[in-house]
Amino acid sequence: MSSSALHGFHMVGVTYRTAPVGVRERLVLAPAEAAAWLDEQRSAGRCAAILSTCNRFEVYWWGGHDLEPWFRGLTGARGADPGTTVTRNDGAACVRHLYQVAAGLDSQILGETEILGQVRRTHQAAQQARASSRELDALFSGAGAAGRRTRLETRLGKHPASVSAAAVEVAFAALPQQGSPTVVILGAGEVAAGVLRALGEHRVHRVVLVNRRPERAASLAASCRADSLPWTELGSLLPLADLVFVTTGARHAVVRADDVAAATAQRSSNLVMLDLAVPRNVEPAARALAKVQLLDLDDLQRSHCPAAGHTSLAVAEARRIIEDELARLGASLRSRAAAPRLAQLHRLGVQLAREEADRALAGLDHLSDTERRIVRDMGERLVRRMLYPVSRELREVLPGPTDGARRTA
Repeated sequence: MSSSALHGFHMVGVTYRTAPVGVRERLVLAPAEAAAWLDEQRSAGRCAAILSTCNRFEVYWWGGHDLEPWFRGLTGARGADPGTTVTRNDGAACVRHLYQVAAGLDSQILGETEILGQVRRTHQAAQQARASSRELDALFSGAGAAGRRTRLETRLGKHPASVSAAAVEVAFAALPQQGSPTVVILGAGEVAAGVLRALGEHRVHRVVLVNRRPERAASLAASCRADSLPWTELGSLLPLADLVFVTTGARHAVVRADDVAAATAQRSSNLVMLDLAVPRNVEPAARALAKVQLLDLDDLQRSHCPAAGHTSLAVAEARRIIEDELARLGASLRSRAAAPRLAQLHRLGVQLAREEADRALAGLDHLSDTERRIVRDMGERLVRRMLYPVSRELREVLPGPTDGARRTA
């Protein structure tokens, strides 16, 4: 399948494969910042979308403009390591990458389900900012189709995985003793809900949700038979906790190392904390505390990452689905690009058929009106039959530059 129809797609970004969480957290844009940037793109006549998750920060766009200089400027302005590897994908490589992301093939946890919703919300944000286009709409719709089909048609969907579920597994493995722990969850969003679901597979003494918006924590807790407390109670909860999952959307550390030190001063066993947020929500200095085991997403990758280099039958099937959806997108865009030319060719063919029919009928005065109409209709039918294979061929041979992928430091 020719990839020339896909040449206008581009992507630049960093992921957990190319940058540690300490770099990725510097690049996260607050929702207001992301909305303002998308508005700038729309005002400049450009279309773009930002995919920002705990594992990646990527910008996608369509057209002849180049957003890589802006991206590199952002990494420099945010104090990222100058040697940070930035990945760029163009054309079919860009499409394939996004489809692999949506299918969960590029995740820390193979086949994880949360990314599909994140891709959908990325598209919705671009649409709401009117920074999308028909081409980007088609790209993200295809990504959604690739993700859904992968989970429906392969074994990756038989046992859905998530970062939340992996975090719970790692946390229980890190517990210093077996039993029914007391669990505290900071946050009440999608990741917190995933942690709650995963905890249902384990014996726990008590689960408490803490959030700055008590009504959200209470609603989520009620659905999972957990307790909820206001944020002001966190100081009294930490000394009682065995496991703490931190999942808030704060842009800074909300759990200070000093608070953790005070909470563990009288403990006889370790407190296990998993910081699942980007930017990180627990001060990294808490790692140095004697009775604390603090893990973040990079630790999760090292301890629970079956995806790297995985070549199972399910992955092979998922890649086949991705290539199928990539071909569908290419065919759709080729058809769309060819439509104006084909319409012009059709109009010219009909015009010539009518002129030639009129010329022939001028010497056939003995024909009735019905017979004359038959002659004219025959000419137009011949044009349509001749143009059909031409139209099909034209959709396949529209020119375009070479696609590719590269990584640069």
